[in-house]
Amino acid sequence: MDKRIIGCLLLLLASCKQHREAGENAGIQYRGDTVYVAGKAAVNNKLTLYTVARQDYSAGFNTTGVVKAIAGQMAGIAPPFDGRITKSFVKLGQKIRAGEPVFELHSAAFSEAVKSYYQALQAMKMKSSELRRHKDLVANGVGVAKELEAAETDYEMAFRDYESAEANLRMLNINPSEMTGGQALKITSPIAGEVVQANMVIGQYVKSDVEPLATVAELGNVWVAAQVKENSINSIRPDDKVEIHTEADPGQMIAGHVSYVGELLDEETRSIQALITCSNTDRRLKPGMFASVRFVHAPVASILIPSAALLQKDESSYVLLREGEGIYVRRAVKATAVGPRESLVTEGLEDGDVIVSEGGIYIMPN
Repeated sequence: MDKRIIGCLLLLLASCKQHREAGENAGIQYRGDTVYVAGKAAVNNKLTLYTVARQDYSAGFNTTGVVKAIAGQMAGIAPPFDGRITKSFVKLGQKIRAGEPVFELHSAAFSEAVKSYYQALQAMKMKSSELRRHKDLVANGVGVAKELEAAETDYEMAFRDYESAEANLRMLNINPSEMTGGQALKITSPIAGEVVQANMVIGQYVKSDVEPLATVAELGNVWVAAQVKENSINSIRPDDKVEIHTEADPGQMIAGHVSYVGELLDEETRSIQALITCSNTDRRLKPGMFASVRFVHAPVASILIPSAALLQKDESSYVLLREGEGIYVRRAVKATAVGPRESLVTEGLEDGDVIVSEGGIYIMPN
């Protein structure tokens, strides 16, 4: 092709481009950060305005947590002595009161504890009798003071041995006054709740260091132990509202509130643990279950704007503020996205400000 023809074509294309750009920018003038748009400019059809007004907004943040039984509301029940299981009193899912038996154990060590109790009881009675005799002798002027003092010391030691032996039995929920000879040891539940684990086998010989043979838990309320990163610690308080979701039922929100905010920071994860109490009457939350946690702060009057109104220059955000008919000024703002189409503005705007919410890109200053 002739070079002159090519040159003409290039000039024609450049001319078309200039005419197109002139049409797009017709009626727009820039003076620094201010944009002037003529009333008849075609770009007006692309601009949407939004009037800023404060509204209640609950800020928050998301993290993860693990469901746990509330402290003191779950008990693992293991045998205190080596022995053989001779009877089970419970089954899975059974409701049980504190002090009710879970299983029965025949144990030589328990028999020895009972024997020690009776020996201590008899020794105390004997020393008590000797002490009374020495007191009578001294009262009648025929006793010896030193012998009385020795009797008092012997009785005090015997009484302490008896108290210790009795306490050992009462720790096993046994009333010594109701004991019978050769009785088996009934292992009882220290708390009221539901039997959620039961691994007793009749006739099985078990050691005292075995894993719990039964677990009783009260799960009407549970904790969700949430990990809170260092930069969010100061934004949560006891009684703050929390929203819980689980993979088992992701569409169902479970309400909770902060019961305790930990004081110790984990140096590896740079986080603390917050305990969230949740009602669990329907048993949707199972101990050990992972959960998504959203902390929700009290509503605060805030400025929310459409995210489409935010424009970028370098690393800063700004909006186009309407200052009069066809007059727009670039206004720097500090904003954070809080949803797919909404941003929270913390600096730069006030109630009543009118901004370009859509189409700002067509008139943005360089």
